[in-house]
Amino acid sequence: MTDSIDRRRFLKVLGVSGAGAAALSSCGIGPEPTERLIPYLIQPEDQIPGIATYYATTCRECPAGCGVRVRVREGRAVKLEGNPDSPINRGRLCARGQAAIQGLYNPDRIHHPMVRNANGGFEAIDWDGAIQRLNAKVAESRGKGIVFLTGAEVSTFGDLVDDWMRQVGGRRLSYEPFGFEALRAGNRMAFGTAALPTYDFANARYLLSFGADFLDTWLSPVEFQNGFARSHAFDAGRPASMAKFVYVGPRMSLTGMNADQWIAARPGTEGTLALALAQVIVSRRLAPPPVPADAGRLSALLARHTPGAVAEAIGIEPEAIVRLAIEFASSRGGLAVAGGMATQYANGAEIVAAVNILNYVVGAVGSLVKFGADLAIGATDTFGEIAALTSEMSAGRVALLLVHGTNPAHSLPGAFQQALGKVAYKVSFSSFMDETAAACDMILPDHHPLEQWGDSRPRAGITALQQPVVQPVFDTKQTGDVVLRLAGRTGTFQDHLQAKYRTGRQATFDQFWFDALQRGGIYGDAPARAVRLAADLSAVVPPLQQEQGSGGEDQTVVVFPHPILHDGRGANKPWLQELPDPVSKIAWHSWVEVHPETAADWKLATGDFLLLKSSFGAQKFPVWITPSVRPDVLAVPTGQGHAAYGRYAQDRSANAFELLGVQPNSYGGRNFMVSATATKTGEHRKIVTTEGSPRERGRGTVEVLGVARAKSLHAGDHPFHHAETPEYAAAAVEWWAERQHEKTELGNYRGEQPRWGLAVDLAKCTGCSACITACYAENNIATVGEELMQRGREMSWLRLERYWLTDEAGEPQGAVNQPMMCQQCGNAPCEPVCPVYAAYHTPDGLNGQVYNRCVGTRYCSNNCPYKVRYFNWYNYAERGGAYEAFPEPLSMLLNPDVTVREKGVMEKCTFCVQRIRGAQNQARLEDRNVRDGDIVPACAQTCPSEAIVFGDLNDRRSEVFRLAGNPRGYHVLAGLNTKPAVTYLARVVAQDTPSHG
Repeated sequence: MTDSIDRRRFLKVLGVSGAGAAALSSCGIGPEPTERLIPYLIQPEDQIPGIATYYATTCRECPAGCGVRVRVREGRAVKLEGNPDSPINRGRLCARGQAAIQGLYNPDRIHHPMVRNANGGFEAIDWDGAIQRLNAKVAESRGKGIVFLTGAEVSTFGDLVDDWMRQVGGRRLSYEPFGFEALRAGNRMAFGTAALPTYDFANARYLLSFGADFLDTWLSPVEFQNGFARSHAFDAGRPASMAKFVYVGPRMSLTGMNADQWIAARPGTEGTLALALAQVIVSRRLAPPPVPADAGRLSALLARHTPGAVAEAIGIEPEAIVRLAIEFASSRGGLAVAGGMATQYANGAEIVAAVNILNYVVGAVGSLVKFGADLAIGATDTFGEIAALTSEMSAGRVALLLVHGTNPAHSLPGAFQQALGKVAYKVSFSSFMDETAAACDMILPDHHPLEQWGDSRPRAGITALQQPVVQPVFDTKQTGDVVLRLAGRTGTFQDHLQAKYRTGRQATFDQFWFDALQRGGIYGDAPARAVRLAADLSAVVPPLQQEQGSGGEDQTVVVFPHPILHDGRGANKPWLQELPDPVSKIAWHSWVEVHPETAADWKLATGDFLLLKSSFGAQKFPVWITPSVRPDVLAVPTGQGHAAYGRYAQDRSANAFELLGVQPNSYGGRNFMVSATATKTGEHRKIVTTEGSPRERGRGTVEVLGVARAKSLHAGDHPFHHAETPEYAAAAVEWWAERQHEKTELGNYRGEQPRWGLAVDLAKCTGCSACITACYAENNIATVGEELMQRGREMSWLRLERYWLTDEAGEPQGAVNQPMMCQQCGNAPCEPVCPVYAAYHTPDGLNGQVYNRCVGTRYCSNNCPYKVRYFNWYNYAERGGAYEAFPEPLSMLLNPDVTVREKGVMEKCTFCVQRIRGAQNQARLEDRNVRDGDIVPACAQTCPSEAIVFGDLNDRRSEVFRLAGNPRGYHVLAGLNTKPAVTYLARVVAQDTPSHG
């Protein structure tokens, strides 16, 4: 054929764009469009086609201020990783941070400025016309009430808005639905300061959490999870290995699930328990020296809180309180934290103050609780101040409202939405048509944080910098540039930002700025500030029992922040919607948690709908029956129930904020515990969940050791050894496994062929699920949506299995979380059954999968005992298809190093083989072997607790080899002799006889 093309020419043409796989995946049926491939005529100095460029910036998905590094290919951001230089997250990143890229390329972003027309809809307007119109509105609103409402914004942008508001006679307020008002008020009650301290989890020897969900939603989860793993993980090389962790709260959250003991105290009595513990410590003089000089005056305050006096109110035995106090004090490193739902009750501030006293009497304040850094989230306005703004709006005293970075119409769905109608003119700077933007008169869409310059000050001593990593995707404009024009200033916000840091550095600014951007920020230490007990502690006496509604048929309902979707800001990202909740394993909708005893009394089954009706509103939720909540408590997550906010969030499930009141409590916070009637509606739905059996049933899937047993193990011990191969077959099986990993001239450049493997420490894994989202991002995994997920057709290459740990009475006492991915078996059952050799064994020990050879028989999946192979039932990359996973421009985040799979193809984890081959190629170019640590799969790279380690099992100097030989190590279903390359290290718990069957 004269028009044929040889392989070399084909690959050359395909590689010009540097994104061959993504280009192929976009081809459809019909005539091929003619495109001109234009190479760089003047190549940017920081980009080489086919080679990734990394830019440091800051994650803005929550106020924690984690640093990120963005991998950019040919002008497209394709992956976010944690910035190792950041002292906050130290190179790790949560699921919400990983999914930030889906906000950048979200198909439902607002493309250009819009203004409401006479028909009540929106129409496009150019930027100059929009800014002129807004300038006129500002001029006519002077003296009539101008308010600029932002999210948590302690930054140069926030300072600029403050300056502009003073210029025009307005004011700025900042709003976070979970604003930690009780934490600030409790610190003021106990120590006379409303500042939020930092907490040193890494050096704690005993942890007590009074509702503080520090692993998922409290203050700085990635930072705290990393510190928690360092203190709570088992390390036989440390003399005081493994801090015990006790969780106190009415429901078991992700944080409580990782505790060694769960105390299901009655809601509102957490502070009473803290004071009872302090009473035992003070009265028995159990505190380690040096005891604070003024701690003695607490004796009278604590006298009424003896264990015998308060035990019944709390719901536990007096002996348990005494034992807990002795353990906490004798650890000589006890740290107690209060937060989460415990600080959202009417007596939340008193609970925080009580926990502060407990920390004070054991000497934790100043060592593990450090004031001076002053977390920026503590600078947001209180719920009481936002409620006052709502009242002003309702009274018509606000003529112009500007909203940026927050969506109060969703979290304050009644009062604030109604008040918006009384404001003369409303402007939103949202990138999305959320509930607040939909009620505004003008929308001036802001750049995504990955498209803009900026900074933030998450705490004293740390300034996190933002820089644009890509060109703007749409016709948006940075709000800082808009404010500068409205304020009559020249230059861009980039100029304004640099001018702030240029002061005093005129001669050396360019180098300083380059270095700061490269590191991702300006990092220093905040000076510590000593605190003492407040003069008047009489208010730090919480009632012995929290009010439980009005009695009768009312139920106590706790509304808690969703660990993935939070207050709902993550609901427009399909990765987060499809990510199962770490505790319930439910995705794509909300639920109400009901204890089995309560469900039996009410004749409920999982999936039945309950109508919850408080005095403020009503919503219905499907039931999830679980032992992880008290029998007298119902619990509902926030996050869903959007009336707008794009295709992934709109009209999905119910908004739990509807159940809450809008009046502030005594300390200016919001009560997230309400009394409500619960009525069975007769409706039923199938819960969208990935939960299998909540029990391991003795199959050796997860192994658990008591801490005493774990400490007694020595090198060479094999407590979990399984061998079921008949003696006559053992030699043949071993021969077959070894022959697949012989020495070759390929592989690790020279020397022995590598055998790639993982080690997963179950004593560190918290089940946060960041690894799952990282895997989606790295490997172009399709989201299939609620309908297909309900049918069990999710595509996640990595799943988090959760197995409850129970006490002798069968009550849950934490859980074991197990990441389950392809085990890369040495004797892989999937390989010999494939009729077309799509499943094959690579020389370096991977179970490879040739996508364009697979014909979809699914024999490999049937033969896999771990069930970690996934079948493409539909073409999820099909443009306009019913199950399209990458609608434009979401397809721009696809990793060009990974093929986008077609319908009928089986796919699975490959240990991020593209990263393995990239590191091997780089080592060849540098004429060296691959070093241990050169290759880090996406799951291991993002894991906040550093539970996953990757490396060469044939390299005796590698960390994975050392962990694979750990006596806690075992293989899942080892008796099948599949020879997995994934070694799990058994979970270690404080109880010596844990039950997980």
